[in-house]
Amino acid sequence: MPLTLQHVNPTATRVYMGTLTGGAEVHPALIEVARAQAIHTATFELLGGLTEVEFRSFDFEGQKRKPPITFTRPMEIVSGHGTLSLLDGEPNVHLHLAVAFGDPATPHGISVVGGHVTRAVAHALEFTLTAHDGAPVHRALDEETGLMLWKLPELKRDA
Repeated sequence: MPLTLQHVNPTATRVYMGTLTGGAEVHPALIEVARAQAIHTATFELLGGLTEVEFRSFDFEGQKRKPPITFTRPMEIVSGHGTLSLLDGEPNVHLHLAVAFGDPATPHGISVVGGHVTRAVAHALEFTLTAHDGAPVHRALDEETGLMLWKLPELKRDA
């Protein structure tokens, strides 16, 4: 199986370190970890190599998703981070990546692209996932932006 996991801090905030290899898809793998470890809210970081990534942006004015842009080639993660929360009671992964790849058409032979990721396929990837136990964080449609955002109580301010 291309997923490994170790609970590395059992006495406080739960921190897990794991790997994904062999063409494992990142989103389903992190959801599998969340279900197996009863994680409802978490942050994570990742690094390593991918063979495919699908980016999808959002049209703020029209409040709709733009068509996806897919890259299929060897890519190195320059920066990878995300959150895990609940959407309709199920674990939901929100992932942003910046990836680099060889590109002879550019002056320095390398291109970097990034954004919101809807699909990513691992060649060899390492991740650190920090579970935040306590009240679960839920996602819901934010009418103002048209995005699925965390549904959190408003900050109470002093009068």
